[in-house]
Amino acid sequence: QTMKLQNIIVWMLPWMFILSFGASGAQSDEKKETRPVIGWIEYVALEGTDIVVKARIDTGAGPASVHAEIVEITKSKDGATEKVVFRVVDKDGNKKTMQRTIVEWINIKKKGGDGYIKRPVIKLDFCLGGKQVEARANLADRSDFLYPVLIGRNVLKAGDYMIDPEKTFTHEPGCK
Repeated sequence: QTMKLQNIIVWMLPWMFILSFGASGAQSDEKKETRPVIGWIEYVALEGTDIVVKARIDTGAGPASVHAEIVEITKSKDGATEKVVFRVVDKDGNKKTMQRTIVEWINIKKKGGDGYIKRPVIKLDFCLGGKQVEARANLADRSDFLYPVLIGRNVLKAGDYMIDPEKTFTHEPGCK
């Protein structure tokens, strides 16, 4: 009786392995299909505005960075929070003024590695690849850069995006 049971187990083990592998493969294919695929340059729409700008996807950058002209920074009466008023410009030159609460200040290495620049960080919704994603973004003068928005790993992770480095502008700007 014990020998018969052992033979059945030995016979079933390879089949259980094969069947479980096939099931997990189907799940991963299903997951791949639901993840948005974006190119290395995309249009991105910023939260609550008609502002659409070109964005470079940068897996080497941690947080996102948005080109903005900082108009004013104010503290609350109790000094516990700060707000920033800033202006963004879309691809057609249209300007939009926005206000957000500063969630933190970060130091970013200057281009060329000589010192640091202190930048405010805000929470912002990005519409990228047909999907709306909330993420932190630092506000910076990116006028010397080709792309006014840099999409960092924080946005990529929040949106569960896959990147095709051979493609650009794979989606219409905006959210579905």
